Amino acid sequence: MTRRFVSVWLSRWPTDQWRRRNKAGALSGPLALTLAGQGGIRLHAVDGLATADGLRPGMLLADARALCPGLTAGPADLAADRMALARLAVWSQRYTPQAATDGTDGLILDITGCAHLQGGEQGLLTDLGDRLGRAGLTHRLAVADTAAAAWGWARHRSAAAGPVLPTGTRAWVSLLSLPLAALRLDEGLRNDLIRVGLRSVGDLQRQPRAPLVARYGTGPLRRLDRMLGVAADPLAPAMAAPSWHVCRPFAEPIATRDAIEAALLLLLRDLSARLEAAGRGARRLLLTCFRTDATTQEISIGTARPGRDPQGLLKLFRERIDNIDPGFGIEMMELAATGTDIFTAEQAGLAMGGGDAVAVMGLLDRLVNRLGEDQVGRPVPRDTHRPERMMELAGEMEGQGAPLPLPQAGAGRKQAQPQYPSAGEGVGNDPDTSTLLNPKPKSWPKPQASRPAPARPRTWLVEGSRPLLLLHPPEPVRMGEGLSWRGRQLAIDWLEGPERIRPDWWQARTGPTRDYYRAQLADGRRLWLFRTVDDRGAWYLQGLCA
Repeated sequence: MTRRFVSVWLSRWPTDQWRRRNKAGALSGPLALTLAGQGGIRLHAVDGLATADGLRPGMLLADARALCPGLTAGPADLAADRMALARLAVWSQRYTPQAATDGTDGLILDITGCAHLQGGEQGLLTDLGDRLGRAGLTHRLAVADTAAAAWGWARHRSAAAGPVLPTGTRAWVSLLSLPLAALRLDEGLRNDLIRVGLRSVGDLQRQPRAPLVARYGTGPLRRLDRMLGVAADPLAPAMAAPSWHVCRPFAEPIATRDAIEAALLLLLRDLSARLEAAGRGARRLLLTCFRTDATTQEISIGTARPGRDPQGLLKLFRERIDNIDPGFGIEMMELAATGTDIFTAEQAGLAMGGGDAVAVMGLLDRLVNRLGEDQVGRPVPRDTHRPERMMELAGEMEGQGAPLPLPQAGAGRKQAQPQYPSAGEGVGNDPDTSTLLNPKPKSWPKPQASRPAPARPRTWLVEGSRPLLLLHPPEPVRMGEGLSWRGRQLAIDWLEGPERIRPDWWQARTGPTRDYYRAQLADGRRLWLFRTVDDRGAWYLQGLCA
């Protein structure tokens, strides 16, 4: 079977998309889209009216307005155009599963074995052209044996020529008459060929190959062979993202909570089977209930990690089922996984602490879905040496409940740090915000406000073990024959250390250096203490060990 390709050239794609995005279909004057370029703002794309007025892409906007005072100019959105073209390629799979974008203003469709479903190639072109026309897209279509031939025929054929080329070598006469631009050569290479008298595809085809390769490389002949079907021209079809949704209509409308839960469980089982076959798990689920009065009710849940256990997901939905108002009854329910991720199986029973981790994740899921994402904080690491500041709840520093992104390196320099009094007052030595902004003069070290922050958040190497319970702020103690803490005198069996932790160098070394010790009391309890390395030499209790 001879392969056949359809090339779709959307000659005014940027301006047509601009009209669709801005709902400016009734715009009567010329339109041009602009981008910043060399020497100022230049035209990126123009519509048919602007072309008729003599405007061309690449012109300065000031010159274009001088030629056409009624010009409507808007900024080009290249990213939006690319995304829209990708969506159009997926839409065009109604004609063939082998459809892909072709450059920035076209599509290529491999319709081999598919044209008869539309009544033949001419019927397919007619249907495709009608749909593109109703969408307001300026287009030109062509059919050929190769993608390169279809591309060149769509863009460079004469106005009197038809869009469908014959199969085999019978199409060569038409293809060899096309200009050299139909081969999609680089502009510089094309100009070099034109300077030596090669102006059409036929001129290039009639030349000896060895001198052409020696002078211009293999590019021109490779393009020629692809157009004539001598060499392969692979096509990478665009693939639509898998749609993870299931639905269940009902013979009779349902209105009770038990019926809704039973139907939801069936939907979860169907969706979980599909996710399992694809090796994925759901992160966000949306349940839509279609009522008999043509309105809908929606509830959604989220999970901390991918999941596909129907019973576990149903427990999360139960927190919100009461928000559904069935009205006069629900005639259909649809469940969609709006967010999925790769599912990694775990064997929690064999991993130390695995069961506890699973339980904690389940608790977090229930809290977030019951209270809302903005009401549940999460611990995030901070880039600091101080043990009491290494972890902090997201949103705590800003006084908000909404989760914040992970703190970046050096972010702590702009935030007020938790303070505790100095050793002479019974607590620590860290400065408050006013001290950070207006540091007192010191002989050494000098403030280094311009010192660069670390390039990325880092995980500091820890020399010794850390306590299970960390006190914040550290509590002052007195060391002598024993340990005096909270008015009680405690006997110490042994003291181990020190482990020195220095201040954060990117904060101009604010605060004293600390020497940490691990102490065991006579009753077996273990404490984590530190002593400030300064003229005061004050002691503090930082944490309690197991």
